[in-house]
Amino acid sequence: MTPPGDTSSLMETPSTRSGVLVLRVWLEDGRPDDFRARIIRIVDGEQKPPAAAGRTADVLLAVRSWLDELLEQDG
Repeated sequence: MTPPGDTSSLMETPSTRSGVLVLRVWLEDGRPDDFRARIIRIVDGEQKPPAAAGRTADVLLAVRSWLDELLEQDG
């Protein structure tokens, strides 16, 4: 995370790789962690099929998997 007021990273050349992760979370009683999440993942302009989760561990796994895919060296 960049500290407030730090503009040093603004001059870096952006990578050719990019990704977007959207988490939509709403509260829902009766679920294991009392919520549901819809997960939308895009890597290099390719949207993956949307996913859903109802447990914190599953959401964290989806975020980690998306980030791992984005950071893969081979692309």
